[in-house]
Amino acid sequence: MITAIILYCLPPPESGYRLNQILTKTQYDPDRGGYNLSLVRDWRRRAPARLPLHVHTTLEASIEGFLDTIEKIDKEYPIRNLRWTLIHLDQITPSQIERMKKLGMYTAMHTRPTIMGGIFNEIHGERSYSMPPLKMVQDSGITWGFGTDTTVVNQFRPFTTLYWVVTGKMVGGTQVLRQTISREDALTAHTRKNAYFHFQENNLGSIQPGKLADLVVLDRDYLTVPADQIKDIKPTMTMVGGKIVYDAAEAR
Repeated sequence: MITAIILYCLPPPESGYRLNQILTKTQYDPDRGGYNLSLVRDWRRRAPARLPLHVHTTLEASIEGFLDTIEKIDKEYPIRNLRWTLIHLDQITPSQIERMKKLGMYTAMHTRPTIMGGIFNEIHGERSYSMPPLKMVQDSGITWGFGTDTTVVNQFRPFTTLYWVVTGKMVGGTQVLRQTISREDALTAHTRKNAYFHFQENNLGSIQPGKLADLVVLDRDYLTVPADQIKDIKPTMTMVGGKIVYDAAEAR
């Protein structure tokens, strides 16, 4: 079963941004009010087929172009309940979030500043301290989650990620983000909310009767340890399907 179509698309040329690997090449056409007609035709086929869509976009101008295109499609084939999602969203604005909410879209934030925050500061200056604007997204009420963007461009350790979200510090301790959120909201976004992107909210994301017995036992309490120690939390036991697959005591 196809659960999502993921597209990497070229941002508007004025953004100065380039992608090294393009899976689906599309060009931004401001004279046509957004991305070109081939993209619109492609997405028009997906909407009536009731397919989810995940689109990677980072900068404000490219987000704007995608939303222009999606709003056109929505007038013909409403996308609400399809869980169409924009991913990364480093420079998303409050007005863009409101447009996404009206469309019933989701936001998937990525956490590359855990290792790239210093580079972001050099390239984007003051704005980088709100890239991505996690607190703004959290306060907006939109459905959102976050992940590490695979192991290719970022570290993959969940507690390093949660440490950055809560403290705003990248690995090494440099402050690179001011838009931090509470550790409770961070944990929810990294677990329960992420299940919605896979249509798996009835199976994954929380420890409840009827859901999969996949869980981890930690060596300290994530909710009470000093924030700077979140990155140091380690598993003592991991269960998958109710079976123990890792036990630190036996691994010694």
